[in-house]
Amino acid sequence: MTLAAATWRAAIVGRWTARIVGTLMALFFLAFVVGEGPPPLFKLSWQQNLQFLGMAGLFLGLLLAWKWEGWGGLAALVSFALLLAIDRRFNTTWFFLLPAGAAVVHVLCWWRIASGPPAAGTAWEVPRTALWLTGAAVGVFILLCANEIFGQPPLMTPALRPSAELVGRWHGQADTGLRQTASPRYIEVDFSIAADGTVSGHVGDRAFTGGRIANNRSWFGALMHWRDPYEIRGGGFDAGTILRGQEMDGGLVLAGESYRLTLRKQ
Repeated sequence: MTLAAATWRAAIVGRWTARIVGTLMALFFLAFVVGEGPPPLFKLSWQQNLQFLGMAGLFLGLLLAWKWEGWGGLAALVSFALLLAIDRRFNTTWFFLLPAGAAVVHVLCWWRIASGPPAAGTAWEVPRTALWLTGAAVGVFILLCANEIFGQPPLMTPALRPSAELVGRWHGQADTGLRQTASPRYIEVDFSIAADGTVSGHVGDRAFTGGRIANNRSWFGALMHWRDPYEIRGGGFDAGTILRGQEMDGGLVLAGESYRLTLRKQ
């Protein structure tokens, strides 16, 4: 195989690889925007607005690359450069490095393919069977991601039988960090988890009974390290928690306010 033929094949495979990776990352970004709600652009600083513009341009460029490979890849790279100009820490986060890498691949593949196929022999293309199989795999992956992001709880989440490590009394507090809020910054929290999965106790000055602890993710969420492993509901609150030996931490939502939760087994 000549060098021209090898680079042509690499460009064809790279184009489809960048398309698949770019589409997945764009869908992730869209899912987060839908799940969290669009940012209040008119209330943000100019730097935060530029940051959101850079993020949107990065993922939009990857989608445009399906039609205009060179221009789409270049738009994504310019957007990534804008993010780096705002905050250098973007070059250490895989969520932005991966789409930036896909943009580089798009530009390189566009440059090679635009120069024409090998002079000798038939220009090679990716076999259609491989494309169909890859498309089906990507479709399944997207459905699993959507289920994990939007399912409450996700499908395939097993019923929880609390282990000995979970059962018992957990005491600690929830706090809002440095965020300004009308609610108290610190709230005392006390959970008593029974062997049947029921939870009682109090959150701040609110006592409750009949709460439940359940698994909060399926095998796919655990594989991707998404969501907190456990969820506790009851008494007007919702808490996602992670067990770390004799400690439990996570997030607590109470009356529309979000708190960081830290508990220790008593």
